[in-house]
Amino acid sequence: MIAVEEKQRIHHYFAYGSNLHPVRLTERVPSAKFVAAVELTHHDLAFHKKSHDGSGKCNLLHTGAESDMVHGAIYQLDPEHKAILDRHEGKGSGYVDKPLNVRHQGRDFSCFTYLAQPTHIVDHLQPYHWYKKLVLLGARYLQFPHSYIAAIESVKSIDDPDESRTKEHDDLIRKILHFCDSPILG
Repeated sequence: MIAVEEKQRIHHYFAYGSNLHPVRLTERVPSAKFVAAVELTHHDLAFHKKSHDGSGKCNLLHTGAESDMVHGAIYQLDPEHKAILDRHEGKGSGYVDKPLNVRHQGRDFSCFTYLAQPTHIVDHLQPYHWYKKLVLLGARYLQFPHSYIAAIESVKSIDDPDESRTKEHDDLIRKILHFCDSPILG
């Protein structure tokens, strides 16, 4: 009975884009706690989800190929905070939440993640510089493979024409850069 009650008090979220870094995610969802860095096979990372601002955001692209892999992070969060994350992620306005099973060290995690709605997938979009930087900071912090980080670095990004949005995200990036330099992985 306790295990069932415990399970109902937390949700597992699979982050793979701008929410990878714990500073970014806890700014949005205070209860978020890092669980593990994981790999999701049969998928590729794409920056083809059209945001309301016209830029490209991350999406999981199902390829079916065993060799394709997206690195991500499992976070646990209180169920009452999921609605907050839904709003930040634009659930229903470009993203939908989907269940996803992820295995880590012999344990299966039933997670949710956000996938682009087909109506919001546009090839050849580019992320804003600050968005790409958030993804990279999370990938580096979680010590993803160098080749994976290099692939993200190779994605062309563009200036955000909204100066106030750029400043807001630059402030967040500075906060992340001042965060403890030691990785959370032991």
